[in-house]
Amino acid sequence: MYKEIEKDQEIKDVGNGVYTSYTGHNSVLIREISKILLKKGDKIADITYGKGVFWKDINLSRYKFYPSDLMTCPNAPYDFTSLPYEKETFNVVVFDPPYVHNPGNLIVNDNYQNKETTKGMYHKDIMELYEKGMKEALRILKKDGTLWVKCKDEVESSIQRWSHIELFHIANQLGLYALDFFVLTQVNLPIIQHKKQNHARKNHSYLWVFAKIENKDKRLVVQKEIIDALKIG
Repeated sequence: MYKEIEKDQEIKDVGNGVYTSYTGHNSVLIREISKILLKKGDKIADITYGKGVFWKDINLSRYKFYPSDLMTCPNAPYDFTSLPYEKETFNVVVFDPPYVHNPGNLIVNDNYQNKETTKGMYHKDIMELYEKGMKEALRILKKDGTLWVKCKDEVESSIQRWSHIELFHIANQLGLYALDFFVLTQVNLPIIQHKKQNHARKNHSYLWVFAKIENKDKRLVVQKEIIDALKIG
């Protein structure tokens, strides 16, 4: 499933670098960003584990790994809005909830259980779920820990819904620092529900990496300045 990285190969990988954009599956993205964001012995909570597709290319024996999911983890069927962990427990929390509003029969449904969990929900309901999950993730994160949040923009009733921007603002309100941002272009073409096209079809998703740091940290001050600069009126 994975290959151990030899010392020389590790040096070579550092030379090649980790980039902001990849084409492939989630496991490709997670494998690459783990090179700079994970260290041996890290305590990781994947609070929306699903079928574990994120971790197919990772040697999890290097870490203390805690998967949980209401629908797919019978030994840890935890609600990500109310987790049984003590506060400040994990170095990394990974959060990839179903993010399609009122989904139909999606090709990836077996992995993500969208139809079973977000049926009848509107975009605002999805964002509320994100906010609740991010608040709980912040509680269980150690200081200087990172929260990895996967998302995808969508169109609802012919209106663009910029999920990645909304999540940035939620994170900012929670006092999280935007440490990094990645784009994943999907291999397969997106499923088309309507023949008439009014917007570009979305064939990519995002992964935010937020860090839990002190509010007095200079980076958060800079981030607030960015937010203020983006305000109109």
